[in-house]
Amino acid sequence: MIGTGSTFKSAQPADATTVQDVGIKPGVQDVGIKAVAKALNLSVSTVSRALNGVYGVNAATRKLVEETAKSMGYVPHLGAKQLVGKSSNLIGVFIPQFEFEASDGFVGMFSPLQNALQSYGKDALFFSIPFSNYQNQRLTECITSRSLEGCIIFPPFSEAHPIIQEVLRLQVPCVNFEDVIGPRCSSVISDDREGGRLAGRRLLEGGHRIIGYMNGPPGIRICKERYAGFCEALSEFGIEHDSSLVVIGDFSGASGAKSAIELRHRHPEMTALFCANDLMAMGAIMEFARAGILVPEEVSIVGYDGDTFSAYTSPPLTTISHARDEISSRAVQMLMEIIKGNSGTKHSVPPQLKERQSVARWRTE
Repeated sequence: MIGTGSTFKSAQPADATTVQDVGIKPGVQDVGIKAVAKALNLSVSTVSRALNGVYGVNAATRKLVEETAKSMGYVPHLGAKQLVGKSSNLIGVFIPQFEFEASDGFVGMFSPLQNALQSYGKDALFFSIPFSNYQNQRLTECITSRSLEGCIIFPPFSEAHPIIQEVLRLQVPCVNFEDVIGPRCSSVISDDREGGRLAGRRLLEGGHRIIGYMNGPPGIRICKERYAGFCEALSEFGIEHDSSLVVIGDFSGASGAKSAIELRHRHPEMTALFCANDLMAMGAIMEFARAGILVPEEVSIVGYDGDTFSAYTSPPLTTISHARDEISSRAVQMLMEIIKGNSGTKHSVPPQLKERQSVARWRTE
């Protein structure tokens, strides 16, 4: 299912006169194909053929050109590359590869994305990209080696991540799920603030007033939005959330277990806990069970993301679920609009409360 592109060449043959000026646009990247040719004392046409996989260049020269171009920071100008041949009808879907425990809820979007793309006559190629140790120009290599027409980039690749910076620099048609907008880059997001409100209101309507909040890593957009929405829901009931009821996790189940029990010891009067993702909520349920704390009789728990496996905790987890099918179809629609020449836009899709058995009405004395 996961595809990777590892060579740095065009999928279509190209003559030198077509791609002599394939270097990145002035002002964006200084190194172009002419600079590589000058550095190696080769003709521009020879370097062009070497970089584009065209016949007539021996293996040693081709390898030297590729290595030199990469070391100099050469990036092909994708607009010129598209003049080489016909459309590939291929869209790259870039998903994060983590070195730590993380939710794989985005897998549920693969099928709806593929179905939506096929309705436009396109197909998806899936690329697994290391999140922490990103290889410079990896996105460019994937695009050029497969002649991709556009990209869909999954969370948590945010604007600060090199892969997003690269796609904005290249101006290849792109849709992301992290609120990043550019001339050829659109964003479709799940409304995390509304999701926070939904969770807060559900617990407040169940009679809970002392509610803990388990956040993810500081500084992440979705964490800020989910907590802001949660606090807004409390304010509707005239409650200002006590900052001592906030605990920080790292989105893993292990951090959820550790943080939940620490918060319970700090605030034994706490009757409910809202967690910023499902893995932490599941870790909290597991740790409470070990400690003999009943869920939901003693502590109600709400998660976030609507991951499939959250239905199989004990008790099954009440969670805020992303509208994955709608987000997928909207992302593909927005990508097609960019490919046709429209500018980047932003759209948000509201999540839904998925009611299960981890929340109970709090008994009042």
